[in-house]
Amino acid sequence: MKIRSFPQNLLIAFILLLTSCIKDDMDECGTTRVWIKFDPAMYELPAGEHQIENLHVYMFNEKEQLVEEWQGGHYNYTADQLCEIPVNLPTGVYSFIAWTNQGKIYKTDISSRLSDSELYLENNKDEIYRTDIPDLHYTTGNNIKVDPIEDHEYILYLIPNTYRINLTVKELPEGNDEDEYLFAITDNNTRYNFNNRIVEDQNLITHQRITKRKEGILQASIRTLTLHDDHAIENIGKPDTGDRSPQLTFRNHTNNTEIFTGNLVQIIRTAYSSADMQVDFDKTYEFNIVLSFDADLNVNISVNGWIYTPNGTEL
Repeated sequence: MKIRSFPQNLLIAFILLLTSCIKDDMDECGTTRVWIKFDPAMYELPAGEHQIENLHVYMFNEKEQLVEEWQGGHYNYTADQLCEIPVNLPTGVYSFIAWTNQGKIYKTDISSRLSDSELYLENNKDEIYRTDIPDLHYTTGNNIKVDPIEDHEYILYLIPNTYRINLTVKELPEGNDEDEYLFAITDNNTRYNFNNRIVEDQNLITHQRITKRKEGILQASIRTLTLHDDHAIENIGKPDTGDRSPQLTFRNHTNNTEIFTGNLVQIIRTAYSSADMQVDFDKTYEFNIVLSFDADLNVNISVNGWIYTPNGTEL
């Protein structure tokens, strides 16, 4: 029996007809498109920061089960780009979670459930970070619908999770130019759930810089994880009144003498409130802190230009 062959162009047309989803005049093929965007206009950011070397996206179904992961490379938000996430999922409703700059120091514990999954900062052996940690960002999208009939489009906006603390000490009467001085920020916000909330009861870690005077001035800069009490997306824009207590310490490292210590969050809040302002940790991601001492080591504190004088050397 001889089998008749179809012309190639007719065969292709026939296959396309079988696989198309044109049903009625009102119905077309449905698509779901998801983009991630970092919009620097939404925030007050340090110049040249918030580099995104990679994006890692986790997709969970309605049962909170991880069904898909996607990782993309460098994302240049300065070009006002949207980063499109491929969506190859069965029909259903999903949650998308994205973190940036995973791999070197940020790791994830992916549980069988979305609510039990976490991202964490990998601890050094001595739990001291002597150089800047990478920038960290987060976003989530809930109720993302994948439907073969209807079109759905979503833009998920990244939230910064890292802050820049610039520290300056002026008019310090003690010590000499050969002495080394230490700036440190100690905190326990090293682990986050997939709603971007801090997981409590973690070990303390320290961001530390050692420097010497230059022309009578000491300076250091530290990138630290969130100062916000609750950075979950549903709380963005709400007043931050939590009791976070990252500790800022300044000491003479050469003779091991503590000069100043205080709650970093409270220092920032107090400086702003002295000018009848309220700090917005959802918007401001850089704080310039200046400590100015008199002969008795009493200190004046300036934060982003707002000045106040605490009682003694501890806030």
